Amino acid sequence: MALVGLQEIVGGYQPPRQREDPGALFGPQYMIPEIRLLSGKVTKRTLPVVRPSSTPDSRTLKRLMLPQGELAQFYDGDEGIRYIAQIELQDGSVRGNHYHKMKHEWVYMMSGEVTLVLEDLESRTRETVSLLAGDLAFIQTCVVHALQVTKSGQAIEFSTSRFDPADIYRHKLV
Repeated sequence: MALVGLQEIVGGYQPPRQREDPGALFGPQYMIPEIRLLSGKVTKRTLPVVRPSSTPDSRTLKRLMLPQGELAQFYDGDEGIRYIAQIELQDGSVRGNHYHKMKHEWVYMMSGEVTLVLEDLESRTRETVSLLAGDLAFIQTCVVHALQVTKSGQAIEFSTSRFDPADIYRHKLV
């Protein structure tokens, strides 16, 4: 199997830069363009689409397009995943409308489209961002979040914390 080098990224390469956030999923030497919301409490990254090459693979997140189908690498962290769930997204529905005090989480969009509606509990600031297939959102604790589905699809939610129903605090945004 051929491995992919960063120089093979379709759509551009961002030069290395340092970062220090709990949502960092890979070494600081390889960066993916990102959008930060709510003063950095939420991060959105669009994983680059890459094509096969014979150069060594880097520890980066990516979508590898192979003849047999897509391989999406959306987590490469030092901490183990303790919770993972598949989310069915039905057009016109809303998922979430809650926040967590203990659990931070990632949402990876496999297909479909949603508007991620966010509110920082501390400042009461609200922001929204569109998520499409290949987008990865990191949501810190005490950020109210809701997925407003605009096109049916599938997503994966995961966290380094175990699921705890006592850590779900309902808060209607949408």
